Amino acid sequence: MKKLGSKRPSPAMVVAVIALIAALAGTAYAAQRINGGAIIKQTIGGGKLKKKTLTGFQINTNKLGTVPTAQRATHTYWAVVNNPAGTGNAALARSSAEGITVVEAGGAVTVIFPANVSACANVAGRNNASTTVPGAGSAQTNTAAANPNAIEVHTRDEKGADTDSDFHLIVICP
Repeated sequence: MKKLGSKRPSPAMVVAVIALIAALAGTAYAAQRINGGAIIKQTIGGGKLKKKTLTGFQINTNKLGTVPTAQRATHTYWAVVNNPAGTGNAALARSSAEGITVVEAGGAVTVIFPANVSACANVAGRNNASTTVPGAGSAQTNTAAANPNAIEVHTRDEKGADTDSDFHLIVICP
């Protein structure tokens, strides 16, 4: 009968065992030695990073480009209008740009801007130019049919009736 352990391993078996030991030792060595601090800057592409692993700390915001939605509003206008009781006495208290004017006629105050505002968003609210509390009510805006540079503002009291009242108007253009 032949003994099992009496034969020497073949050269192929020796090479295979050495390769297995080297592979296991290399993996163990790499697991101990390679960490985030050992990675050389700019050697890993952004596509190889796991999603949702970066925070603001790792991102240099100075190198980011312009955010597309930040360019949407090309211009914003605003006006604060004093409109005491009586006809034709509305006056601009202050505004965002030179060339903004106001005209009161037909139960509305028309605020005229230096550019076309017909495609812009606009909103007004009853308020005043000082620190006193404004009266209750609302302000309603409408693009002026006769002038693309103008917004008409109608002010109303708490019951919805037309009234002369101070207001603030803001216009945001794309």
